[in-house]
Amino acid sequence: MASAWDAIVVGAGVIGSAVAYFLQEAGLRVCLLDRGAVAAGTTSASAGHTSVQGRVPGPALDLALANVRLLGELKRALPDDFEYAQSGGLILAEDETEYRLLRQFTAKQAHHAPVEFWEAEEVRRAEPHLDPRRILGATYCALDGYANPVRLAIALARGARARGAEVLPHTEVVGILTEGGRATGVRTATGIHRALAIVNAAGAWSGEIGRLAGVAVPVVPRKGELVVSEPLPRLLRCVISHAGHIPFADHGIEAPPEVEGELQKKRYLKQTGAGGFQGRVYVGSTSEFRGFDRSSTWDGVSQLCRYAIDTVPALAGARLVRSWAGLRPRSRDGRFIIGEAPGLPGFWLATGHDSIGILYSTMTGRLLAQWLRTGERPALLAPFDPARPSLAPAAPRADSKETDIHDTV
Repeated sequence: MASAWDAIVVGAGVIGSAVAYFLQEAGLRVCLLDRGAVAAGTTSASAGHTSVQGRVPGPALDLALANVRLLGELKRALPDDFEYAQSGGLILAEDETEYRLLRQFTAKQAHHAPVEFWEAEEVRRAEPHLDPRRILGATYCALDGYANPVRLAIALARGARARGAEVLPHTEVVGILTEGGRATGVRTATGIHRALAIVNAAGAWSGEIGRLAGVAVPVVPRKGELVVSEPLPRLLRCVISHAGHIPFADHGIEAPPEVEGELQKKRYLKQTGAGGFQGRVYVGSTSEFRGFDRSSTWDGVSQLCRYAIDTVPALAGARLVRSWAGLRPRSRDGRFIIGEAPGLPGFWLATGHDSIGILYSTMTGRLLAQWLRTGERPALLAPFDPARPSLAPAAPRADSKETDIHDTV
């Protein structure tokens, strides 16, 4: 039997759950569907970082700053604890070149965000378990932190349901209905659901949903491996990352060609301070295109463990309890894809968030809901138009490795 909604959201990860929550808050009738459980896809494999400091001034930084404010509001408003913490974040300089680059970066970024540069002694006082031989200094931002991505998605989905949304996990979409040249609903194994708008928030699988509608969604899965330790005494307070997390060229800073390869190695550590996983150290991540392969590899795990021990020598005796891989939705040009699909009115996209979905999740939901309610695109979403020319080139080959991932949001 057919049912009618204002909007159907396909994909119940953190992006789809946020879209459903804010659509329902805006007074629309919403149905949230997923072929698996809520938060069982990319969201379940996320490290949950909310690192603001490296984002490029403009929409990328404005959205990130708005998102961390909104996460704070939701932490107070939602009954479910999603373990959001502004722990602060450090980006380490491990040689003279990185020291110089991060100094230049701080001088520019401090005009736009609360970023400061710490000399080595200050870093050692804040994080005494870091190997002092590797650290010449670091940038610091008090707004950086993390959330539990699974708990965040579940909290948003439950919040949407509490406001009247229907949440249907384990409901696979097998077809997109069209009529008169526009999307009008979805077909599942159990029936037909009709709506005025269909939102494709299926992340790394959004291309598959797009094909059901005859819409090319230029998103491919980017594999990243992570590992996590047993619960340990407090070793780290901040989220720790490295100079490769700063897109220096996008900030107008030239990095010497000989160090570009090293700067593309994006590694990070965090130790959770609360919740059911308190005390565990998370280490990530690798980056490659391997289709939908989510297997852990000996090479990936070994790289991450070596990096962790080099950075925090006390981890040498820690027991590894889990390794896994996630698939990030990487668009062709590295920017989000948010808006109505070209050529098919009523079919909307909220995808391409790559490895920074948690940082942009709630504002994606709020602004897309505003757009659907008012019919006017929020200015902050203009750079993410699905019809932009930069989405035209061919996607990276599925068998190629990719390490040059910039913050071009």
